[in-house]
Amino acid sequence: MTVADKSVPCDEEAKRMAIGRSTDLSITLVARDPEAAERHAARVLGEAPSPAARAAALRVSGLAAYELGRSTEATRRLRAAARVAEEAALHRAAALSRSSETGLLARRGLAPTARPTTAPTPMTTALRLLNAGVAACQQGRFDRAVAFFSDALDAVGNGWDPRLLPGLLCNRGIAQVHSGRLAAAEEDLSWALAMAEGHGLDRLRGSVTQNLGCLAAARNDTAQAMELFTAAEPLLGPGPRPTALAVDRATTLADAGMWSAAADLLRPVSWRRSHGAELATAALLTMRLHAARGDRERLRPAAEWLRSRFGPRSLWTREAERIAAAEKPAPWFVGPARTHALPTPGDGNSVRDHGMSTPSAVPSAHTELTAHAWGLWSDEALGRAAAAVSVGDARAALGWVEQAREVGMPARCCRDREWAALLDRYRNARTRAETGSEPAREELLRLERELTVSQWHPGCHSRAARARRPGRRTLTVLAAVLGNRAFVCYPDLPGQRVALSLIDGCVRIHPLSSTGALDAVTASLSHSARTDAVTPGPTEAALTDERAADLSALLIDPVVDAIGDRPLVIAPGPRTQAVAWGLLPALRGRQVSVVPSARTWARCFHRQRARRIRRVLLVAGAGLNGAEAEVRGLRRLHRRARVLTGNEARTSRVLHELGRADLAHLSTHGFAPSEPPMCAGLSLVDGPLLAYDLERLPRPPLLTVLSSCEVGRSAPASSGLPLGVSAALLARGCATVIASVLPVRDSEVAGAMGRVHEGLREGAAPAAMVAAHLAGSGFVCFGAG
Repeated sequence: MTVADKSVPCDEEAKRMAIGRSTDLSITLVARDPEAAERHAARVLGEAPSPAARAAALRVSGLAAYELGRSTEATRRLRAAARVAEEAALHRAAALSRSSETGLLARRGLAPTARPTTAPTPMTTALRLLNAGVAACQQGRFDRAVAFFSDALDAVGNGWDPRLLPGLLCNRGIAQVHSGRLAAAEEDLSWALAMAEGHGLDRLRGSVTQNLGCLAAARNDTAQAMELFTAAEPLLGPGPRPTALAVDRATTLADAGMWSAAADLLRPVSWRRSHGAELATAALLTMRLHAARGDRERLRPAAEWLRSRFGPRSLWTREAERIAAAEKPAPWFVGPARTHALPTPGDGNSVRDHGMSTPSAVPSAHTELTAHAWGLWSDEALGRAAAAVSVGDARAALGWVEQAREVGMPARCCRDREWAALLDRYRNARTRAETGSEPAREELLRLERELTVSQWHPGCHSRAARARRPGRRTLTVLAAVLGNRAFVCYPDLPGQRVALSLIDGCVRIHPLSSTGALDAVTASLSHSARTDAVTPGPTEAALTDERAADLSALLIDPVVDAIGDRPLVIAPGPRTQAVAWGLLPALRGRQVSVVPSARTWARCFHRQRARRIRRVLLVAGAGLNGAEAEVRGLRRLHRRARVLTGNEARTSRVLHELGRADLAHLSTHGFAPSEPPMCAGLSLVDGPLLAYDLERLPRPPLLTVLSSCEVGRSAPASSGLPLGVSAALLARGCATVIASVLPVRDSEVAGAMGRVHEGLREGAAPAAMVAAHLAGSGFVCFGAG
């Protein structure tokens, strides 16, 4: 976090000067509007002022130049101000200019604490202490910084100009955030914000608001942090501060497990002029991104560089060494306002210890943010599951795995109008990009980054109750609900490669082959099956069958004796979320339901039993051959169905009708990008209906059939939970989703869809209909089945 630097006071000589008429050149103008301050100073300098006025104007101009990002020019102007004052024997003005120069150098980590060259006064002593505090912050020694700032406040006592005091409080507040004194930080920053608002110091108000965002992030309240960062942005203006804000946002997203979004925010930022805390924070965040990608070779050199730059006692160095030494990237780290590492007594940096606990704030309306926010708990729970597996405790292992995947989405949906407008802009840009518009493609990339950040908006977030590991009673209840079904889970455990099954109340551990073999076979099957769907032929079909048999040998053969011929509920791991399970030889013709966890299946099962299908919605998308014919065929089975085709099948209309339907069938083009996964969707006449849109449904259909290419595919969040169209529907309350993970051949699917709906009308289970008519085409039954 870049420490605020608007706490440099000035004497009365610099505040008012008579240049024909009384002109206010107060330093507070820099905190209000540095561009106006620079223009004002230039006018004064152009009128051949007295030495006192010239020195004051040069000092104001130098501080304004720093705020506008011109550090070298700022230093030159401040040195000129000191020379002019010294030549005129204006010792106090010279001391203030030298202190301002020292402060700027300290913020860049380039100078030690300045020694006073004149008899010390309370103000010059305070300035010396303030500069020492800033230098300590830039070196990552925040307890020392807090002490310096407090001594500076005591040195002047009640003599601080009330327009200048908030800058010092802003500095001390962020230092206290770093040192773990969050209550004291809140007091300082709230006081600073009230004073900055009272005196109209907008630029300073932006810095205080940004630091309040870091305070919220330190309390794990990502939603409030992102809201405060957004509020600070228009106040900060040009110069170095937007760069620091980008780092704060990226670090907050990384701490929420959103690695890709953090990298996107960090990528356009230039570090050539970065220094001090800003440089250290960016370096630490880059280290974490390398660790998340498994690129560990870059970690040790980066840690050694930080150590040489900031010394062994710096918080930056300690955190860099912790990241480099960890076997896997820690979900939480000491960043611009993070205080989550283990404490080391006596090192001058107090930090807090986070043990086994759930996130303190979980989004309530956005699947993506909820899944990523669960990353910390998921990692720890999976670690405990691995420990249970190592001692053969199958029930405890399954309990921890279930807990790692048990997010639980609150019932309310997103109603934010600005978010809806942003989705419309994305929809429009995607439609234009599909016509080949290069500006639209560039806009699309920008909007994808904005979508990630903009999900943190007011009204869509709530506190999460502390989660607990399922006890023996919970597993017993799950076994009773499963009945004659077999539940098999494929967790991604550190150091373990196993499947866990729950059958007839008995939990078993099944060893599997190595992760490398599974990854290779899964990717090979996906490639060959997609090729076979797009360009079918006997060679492609034979290759798909061969690779499906290989994957079946890795995943199903180890559990086949236990599951027998039972219907199967599968909770895949992150590497197998996009598998076309019906292609595997051991599962052909078998009822298979795919869910994130056993408890998710139980919730979907209870939803299915609690509601009856009364209203039916049939939608035909634009540009898909056979879509309207498919819908007309289904209309004969559902005579009272609501039908949307052609220009009627628009996103707003379809969303409205989806919120009223019990069964929905959409025949459209589909797409499922791996990044960002929640931009997967269905093509309609006015643009795509996105997974993000489906989160806005107040009441989703009980059963949704997506006759579209690939929209059943999902991508894992940092917690391992799936993200995509089917994940969004299940999270909002849908009981069952039928969708394909492969490209769909329209000529084959239309007739099969008719037979599926005939079976559903007669009361057949959706999973049974998929197994009988659609599994060979890559369709999967998600949810209750």
